[in-house]
Amino acid sequence: MGKIVSLFFIFCNYAFASSLFDEINKIELNLPYPKLEADYSPLKTVCPKYKEEIQLIDIENPIKDVNISDFSNLGTVSDDLDRLSLLKALEINIKYWKAKPDSFKVKIGSQYYSADHMLKTSQRLFDLFSSKEDLTQLGEIIGKEFKIYKAVSDDADKTVTITGYYESEIKVTKEKTQDSIYALHAYPYDLVKAPAGSDFDYGRYDENGKLIPYYSTEEIRKGAIDGKAGEIAFSAHPSQIMLAQIQGSSILRYPDGDYIRVGFAGANGRKFTSVQKILMDCGEIPSMSFKDFIKYLSSQPQDREERLVNLNPRYIFFAVKDKDYPPYGAMGYELTPQRSIAIDPQYIPLGITGYLKTSKPVSDENGNLTGFKKFSRFMTAQDTGSAIRGPGRIDLFWGSGKIAETEASSMKAQGEFYIFVLK
Repeated sequence: MGKIVSLFFIFCNYAFASSLFDEINKIELNLPYPKLEADYSPLKTVCPKYKEEIQLIDIENPIKDVNISDFSNLGTVSDDLDRLSLLKALEINIKYWKAKPDSFKVKIGSQYYSADHMLKTSQRLFDLFSSKEDLTQLGEIIGKEFKIYKAVSDDADKTVTITGYYESEIKVTKEKTQDSIYALHAYPYDLVKAPAGSDFDYGRYDENGKLIPYYSTEEIRKGAIDGKAGEIAFSAHPSQIMLAQIQGSSILRYPDGDYIRVGFAGANGRKFTSVQKILMDCGEIPSMSFKDFIKYLSSQPQDREERLVNLNPRYIFFAVKDKDYPPYGAMGYELTPQRSIAIDPQYIPLGITGYLKTSKPVSDENGNLTGFKKFSRFMTAQDTGSAIRGPGRIDLFWGSGKIAETEASSMKAQGEFYIFVLK
């Protein structure tokens, strides 16, 4: 059935196919479970067609020096957003570098740069984009005053893969009810931030005093942290909890229309596993947007939905934020919609400014996908993500709302990313 649906998606338009697939989900509720073992881990096979993703191979200098004397050699310099949003993002980069001691250094390509040098880089870019120079003139100045690096992936075409994320909104109740039984948890009292250089980011001490990864999603569902973590709210669907966790922030909407905002507080130290990719590799579902995938999970019988969500062992804990509190990134500052990106800081440092060339999904005012178009834009690296690994991965923050949900969920494209550092 999965192959037939996949072919159908190829030969019909997106809107019609998506609508039909919604109807299929309503009646096709008896799809077989992937084979689950009691001691399941992401490294084990869960169905005949599923193969574990190849681990990222370290490559020498994944950020390459680009021998460009004139920025215009990259093509027509363009930016599809207003400059005010870029200046706001650059201001945040300036705050970030000002707070760093000059002894703090980052590696870009084969070179190391001090926090003071990166601060001067951000300040110069802010001054340039505050001027009345047009983009062609700014491109010429950047080409002369800045060293340009290019992010290089370890695949054949050396491009980067760009995806999107956004501030989700899910329906919840304040108390546990007959239907709403899945909790969004606060930071557990025994959760420990692992030291720098550890193989995992958060953990707990076992009975021998050894720091180990915290309980998995499945263990938490079975009560492993009962009494250890506050319950912020409850949802009828574990897939909605997973949605909020993957996006890293969420608006929690109560039945009366009132709401609260939550943001990332901590994690369980387990590696992220894409449930959607597992089911695609198993041939159970066709390629679809993440938005449609969450709808698919929510349409499943409760037991199946929970078991599928548990395939991702990584679990995120939240903190309640002020209603006016915008989503914050890994730098500790607010994210700028459409300008902030999440990167792997092992390869691309937080606080850098770059230039992205790729394609993006476009939707109408009601959040309906209408197509895709090419675009170029100056971006700032201000966040990280557990699924964003390697020099060839970038995740673009879209903001909140229906348009952000549709476009971010549909975003997956190849592109080029260039980084600027003052000479």
